[in-house]
Amino acid sequence: MPPILTPAADQNQETFSLTSVKPGKTFQRIPALDALRGFLLVWMTLTHLPTRVSPYSNQVVGYVSAAEGFILMAAILVARIHRNAAEKYGAPAAHRKLLQRVLRIYGYHLGLLAFAFSACAAAAAWLHRIPLQNLLDFYLEHPLQALLAAPALIYNPPLLDILPMYIVFMLATPLLLAGAKRWGWRAVLIGSGSIWLLAQFHLREWLYAAVAHFGFPIPLRETGAFDLFGWQFLWTIGLCLGSAKAAALFSKAHIPKWVVGLSAAIALALFVCRHSNFDLLTGPVLFDALVNKWRLSVLRLFDAAAIGVLLVRFGAPLAETRLGVRLAMLGRASLEVFSTHVVFCLIFLGLAAGSDPHFAPWQDPLVVAITLAGLFFVADRVQKRRAQAETTA
Repeated sequence: MPPILTPAADQNQETFSLTSVKPGKTFQRIPALDALRGFLLVWMTLTHLPTRVSPYSNQVVGYVSAAEGFILMAAILVARIHRNAAEKYGAPAAHRKLLQRVLRIYGYHLGLLAFAFSACAAAAAWLHRIPLQNLLDFYLEHPLQALLAAPALIYNPPLLDILPMYIVFMLATPLLLAGAKRWGWRAVLIGSGSIWLLAQFHLREWLYAAVAHFGFPIPLRETGAFDLFGWQFLWTIGLCLGSAKAAALFSKAHIPKWVVGLSAAIALALFVCRHSNFDLLTGPVLFDALVNKWRLSVLRLFDAAAIGVLLVRFGAPLAETRLGVRLAMLGRASLEVFSTHVVFCLIFLGLAAGSDPHFAPWQDPLVVAITLAGLFFVADRVQKRRAQAETTA
């Protein structure tokens, strides 16, 4: 998918250079959040790469994927950055900074589309790479429609549908924050939750059927795997959490023991369900209603909340380890790292022979190692570039 998330971004430290903003002001980082974002990026990469690792990394901890964490973390960080900017420089400057960020993400999305529609499409058409043909089938059959619809965020092929969701949610953020300021977060969450509930009853399909009646040319499956009506609730929850005081949100002292215990029980129960025959117990209809990823069904929300509580309670010491520090470097460059992981996934899909995108067993570790090395290389270059920019500012 998007699947995710992703859909996350390096926004918890920015140097404000707007006309009305004094230069050099930075937003304090929380290392645990950077490390968590880095872990989510590695998790997402292992899931998306066409190797035998993918089935084991996909939803390995329960009915939750890296995409949920990607979107939730992004919303928390966007809200923190926006609140900090609004308090220091005023709402107009905060809105401009948010729009600049949206445009930057959109630029990366256009770059990924250009790579997919050029090199990847050429490999699919001329080298008969079936995995890429399956990925870009609509573009290969209707190139003009795809070239118009993709930049408008209407046509979203697999692997390229998380950033569009992220962009749409970021554009909606000022409205959600304004609504919370006027009516309070309870009203905003009730409204967002109502839309999420309608999504569980296939609101997206109903609306698509209405526009398709008037000749809308893009098939529903080509608009992206993620149901935005469902996933917007997770984004809204993240904005609410990020709008709270960071010290209160990420302090272990503010999590009662009974909440930690209940979260552990929920996470363990859903972990067992995920790796057992839960689908046979419930039946296909109820199973889909409970754990559908693309509509963000109810058990996925419970699982994400439970695991989130456990991470807040126990994750900080892990972020201070050597591995945590390395993952934090990925998290600080998450937009660039996310885009790089998509490029590697597309490349290896194009290198796979036949309809099966997997490689020989001995090649899988090499594919993973090359990709992870590329991600860390990009993160290191981004970090050095930022350090150089700060010294010359």
